[in-house]
Amino acid sequence: MALSPQNERQLDRVILLFLLALFLLVSPLLDWWAADGNPWYLPYLIWLGLIVALYRLQGRTPQDHHDL
Repeated sequence: MALSPQNERQLDRVILLFLLALFLLVSPLLDWWAADGNPWYLPYLIWLGLIVALYRLQGRTPQDHHDL
């Protein structure tokens, strides 16, 4: 079953966001933002940014608009 172009774009965005999250949370970049000199809330800001990005990517598709 083939995906519609809109679903393909959304899947591409989700994969890119996953790769960005992987890069931020598992790479040597982790040592930079988890260093002692950084504010204590920086990891929470990174998580918040990822959650907000996922929420924005979720979006609404025409199939979601059902009248109950």
